[in-house]
Amino acid sequence: MMMKIGELLQKFRLEQGKTRKEFASDVVSPSYYCKIEKGSHRVSAEDLIELLKRNNIRLSDFFGMFDSQDLAKQLNLFHEMMINAHYNDDRKTLEKIPELIQKSQLPEKIKKEQVLIARGWIETVKKSTEPVNWKLREQLREKVFNLPNWNEEKLTLFCNLMPLYDCFSVNLIVQDILKEYKPPFSKELKRILLGIICNNLFLKLKIGEYEGIDKLVSIADAIPSSPDLVFYKNSVIFYKNLALYKSSNATKYLKKCQKAIEICAWLGMEAYAQHMSEFLEG
Repeated sequence: MMMKIGELLQKFRLEQGKTRKEFASDVVSPSYYCKIEKGSHRVSAEDLIELLKRNNIRLSDFFGMFDSQDLAKQLNLFHEMMINAHYNDDRKTLEKIPELIQKSQLPEKIKKEQVLIARGWIETVKKSTEPVNWKLREQLREKVFNLPNWNEEKLTLFCNLMPLYDCFSVNLIVQDILKEYKPPFSKELKRILLGIICNNLFLKLKIGEYEGIDKLVSIADAIPSSPDLVFYKNSVIFYKNLALYKSSNATKYLKKCQKAIEICAWLGMEAYAQHMSEFLEG
C-alpha cells in the first residue's frame, strides 16, 4: 500500500530510530514536523528535500513510494520543486526532477508529460554557451498550443516556458491573453497573469524593446496587492524602473531598482536577487 508524505516521513524516521526532534533537525520545529506526519500541516518542497538530505534519504527512494492515488498533491509537489529550484538557482536539483518523476507512481501518460515540462525548466536556465535543444522546445510549444483554450493550466505552462519563446511571439501571445481576461481575477489567476507580465517585461528589456512596457506595467499595477503577490509586484517595480533608468539614465530610477533587489534578498531569494543585480548591470 502506497503512503502519503507524512506517513512516508514517519516510516523512514522510525526505521532510523529517531525522535521527531532529531528527524526534524533545524529544518522545521518539532511541533510543526509532528503535524506534518499527522497530515494536518503541509511541508514545502524545499523543506521536504532538506529533511530528506539531513536524514540521508535518497529522493528517488522517497518518491518511489509516494501514493499514486494522491495525484494532485504529487503534481503540486513536483511543480513546487521545479519553481523553488529555478528561483534558487539550484540547477543540480532541477536536473534530478525528471528522474524523480520517472521513479514516481504517477500514471505513465502524466509521467511523460511532467518529464517533458521538467526538461523544459532545465532548458530555460541554460547558459548562452550551452547547446539549444530545438526539438524539445518545439515539443513544449506544441504542448502549450494543443491545449484547447487559455485556462489556468495553459496559462501556467506558458508562463513557465516563456523564456523558450522569442520576444515577438511572446508579445503577440500576451496581447491575446490580456484581451481575453478582464478583472475581477481569481487569486490564482492574479498570480499567473503577474508572472506572465513579469516574464514579458524581462524579455522586452533583454533585447532593449521599450514599446508596450507602460501598458504591461499599468495592467500589473491595476491588480490589487496582497501578501502572496509581493514577489511579483516587486519584480514589476524593478522592471518598470529599469526601463525608466535605461531611457533617462536618472539616478532615482537606479536607486528604486536597487531597493527592489534588496527586497528580493530580504524575502530569502538571494539567488534571484543576484540575477536581478546582474541584469541591472548588464
